[in-house]
Amino acid sequence: MNWNRPVLNSKVLRLHAENAAFLARQVELARDGPVERLVDLYNFEGRLNGHLTALSLAGGAGLDMALEALDEGQGFGEILVALHLSLRLRPNGDLVAHLPANVLTASNAPALGAAVALLAPMVIGGRLRRWMGSADPLANLVAIEVCGRLRVDPRDYLGPLLTHGGDVTAARAARLAGEIGRIDLLPSLLDVLRHSASGLLRFDAARAATLLGDRSDAPSALAELPPEAPAWMWREMAELLPLVMPSDKVRAVIARLLGQEATQRWAVVAAGALGAPDTLDWLIRQMEVPQLARVAGLAFGLVTGARLGPENLELAEFPEDPDDPAVEASPVETFIESHTYWPDPEKVSAWLRHRRDRLVGGERYLLGAAAWTHPSPPESADRTQIALRALSLEIAIRSPRAPLPNWRSPVFMHDRGFDRTW
Repeated sequence: MNWNRPVLNSKVLRLHAENAAFLARQVELARDGPVERLVDLYNFEGRLNGHLTALSLAGGAGLDMALEALDEGQGFGEILVALHLSLRLRPNGDLVAHLPANVLTASNAPALGAAVALLAPMVIGGRLRRWMGSADPLANLVAIEVCGRLRVDPRDYLGPLLTHGGDVTAARAARLAGEIGRIDLLPSLLDVLRHSASGLLRFDAARAATLLGDRSDAPSALAELPPEAPAWMWREMAELLPLVMPSDKVRAVIARLLGQEATQRWAVVAAGALGAPDTLDWLIRQMEVPQLARVAGLAFGLVTGARLGPENLELAEFPEDPDDPAVEASPVETFIESHTYWPDPEKVSAWLRHRRDRLVGGERYLLGAAAWTHPSPPESADRTQIALRALSLEIAIRSPRAPLPNWRSPVFMHDRGFDRTW
């Protein structure tokens, strides 16, 4: 008798499917979390893998339960679990052989790619090559998504998808080119930037070209986001632009963002990325504004290295969450807000008074040290995920030919603690 084989109880399998879907979504959000560290990611990922293994050992019954959960709720987690199990149990066939047609859409490509990226490397390789060369745009998109998650260079496949793919596929190809350091594609990215009418493609091409070293057309395009742009674009612009533009131009962008209520959050994010000591008192004043308080606390911590929770710099009682359309429209921003300490401006001011003389005017600071002093890859021992995100961007800007450090990669444990493959 195989004592490791799970009991094929439908209620137990349903719990495995539901918990796996929940954890898959939590892992995806926590990889940009404001307080989550490697140990937290390791915990989430380990629990997710446990549920996926239990469902896989149950064979067809586990897959049936995952598909049943998918039929009831087609979220990121449900899609990831169903496709991952189907690929493990039925390794052959195109995407249409694994999931219902109504799930196989471009908007679900991140979940589809995440499911494939969890497979063993020897299982992924042949499938990626086939999908990269496919005439199916969704297969192309999922393959690019997997390459981005694993920092894999698809080599000769990438250029044609950037220049001849549809707008969504080309945008993801552009993003991948920037993330893996494909500086040979910089001329193509700039050409796309000059001639494309797609807002998504222009943004991803501008971001990629900026990561690859362009300091003229690409940063200017990033700064021209329309008000209706989604929150993820605003955050990426606000985090990246201050690293590549002269300080006076960045401050002009921040002033413009402050002029509209809908973009004030991104002005605060940009001030944190700018890392200028003379913005710290202003950031403390933003902590008095309910909609900006927590993001201002995060920005202050990114500049100074202050840890609001461990150093007891938060309010004794947290207020109710204010209405903020910029947060409510984005699951990532909602997660960041709900997991961020609410700073106490008086405590933060007192903390700064004792440390202000360590901060020299004219220098950019990141986590309490001059930004240029941080080593590559990032020192991840006790850093939060949002801090590792900032460190990764800082390092990437210094080395345009190198891949963007992958702060979202899975965590592993060794005899000295936790780490990841950057």
